[in-house]
Amino acid sequence: MAKTMLKVAAIACGAVFVMALRKRQQGTQAGDKWAKMRMFMEEMPEDFPPRVMFDNLAATRENTERILEILQGHTQSAESPDQDSSAA
Repeated sequence: MAKTMLKVAAIACGAVFVMALRKRQQGTQAGDKWAKMRMFMEEMPEDFPPRVMFDNLAATRENTERILEILQGHTQSAESPDQDSSAA
């Protein structure tokens, strides 16, 4: 009975190891999947709901990056006068 349990445990460990390797390989292919999806979205009509959602996500990301750049510029300009007044 103990030998049978060891064999089952060894097979289960092997199966978990193989599944982990497959999952790791799929993770490296995520960029490829994103590129394929982007090409597929470009072929869709402009008013197709998944295309609209994809375009909205891209626009939101661009707007967020612009807002962060503006806020960083304001933060840096706000810090500059404080440094000048403390030196005087």
